[in-house]
Amino acid sequence: MDITEYPAPLKYSGPTVNIPKVPTHQAVVNPLLSKISSANIWETVGWFSAYTTRYYTSTTGVQAVNALIAEYTAYGNRHPRVEVQAFTHPTWAQPSVIARIYGSVAPSEIVVIGGHVDSTSSGATAPGADDDASGSSTVLEVFRVLAAELNNGWVPERTLEFHGYAAEEVGLRGSQAIATSYANAGENVVGMLQLDMTGYVGTATPTIGVVTDSQFTNIDLTAFIRALIPEYTKFSQGTNTACNYACSDHASWARSGYPAAFAFETIFSNSNPYIHTPNDQRTRMNQAHMLEFANLALSFLVELSYVEK
Repeated sequence: MDITEYPAPLKYSGPTVNIPKVPTHQAVVNPLLSKISSANIWETVGWFSAYTTRYYTSTTGVQAVNALIAEYTAYGNRHPRVEVQAFTHPTWAQPSVIARIYGSVAPSEIVVIGGHVDSTSSGATAPGADDDASGSSTVLEVFRVLAAELNNGWVPERTLEFHGYAAEEVGLRGSQAIATSYANAGENVVGMLQLDMTGYVGTATPTIGVVTDSQFTNIDLTAFIRALIPEYTKFSQGTNTACNYACSDHASWARSGYPAAFAFETIFSNSNPYIHTPNDQRTRMNQAHMLEFANLALSFLVELSYVEK
């Protein structure tokens, strides 16, 4: 984590809400899961990773994110509860992405899923298919499903946000800027789930890695992720794993005082060995595996979208 720009951010200290212990909105979530398209996720990974690089200072890195923003805007289709914005950064070219669906009951309470939009490589190209076109594409697909559902009469009670962070690969700089701005504004983020690498299976028995780093993940939110996995994915449980440092954007939210969790493609010791090279390509990823992370992310948002009585 590069803390040059944010050496001591103000931590959020406002109202908080209790994280549920178990899922209770299966009647709403399950029909929505059937609307997720793994083909859509796969296609987005394809075109997003086709840019020469998405490095945060590169022209193609800006072009790729602008194309992603256009996708969000098209899926939002000018619905009055939807807002899509580029979050600009004054010291580099690539913007971050924020799309939101405003809640009807407690719009000031926010639930976030995110991934990072930039890529890096030790070679001439940086496709970043798994790291992190996979997470960015998953977040977009969940937005597509929930934005479309607004036209069918479903409205979240809390505000839902879908983030794509710039400059993650150079010290979580984009997510630090956003998390810090939210804390400074007193925004009440109920919980944040990071999706950074969702496409590489890595082990003979596929799993979802549940990151347990105590400094950067919230115990209650992580326990809730564990409860969602057997309820809404094909896995009977997740597998605890740890990276033991600020390894992705969830750490920015934790540092700013918010509950954060991180679901990873496998255990860290078996993660994708091709990242940060020209070989981080879609051909090494598993489409069905990414679908399970979309199921988890959608259920996370919808379950937490309700204000419990």
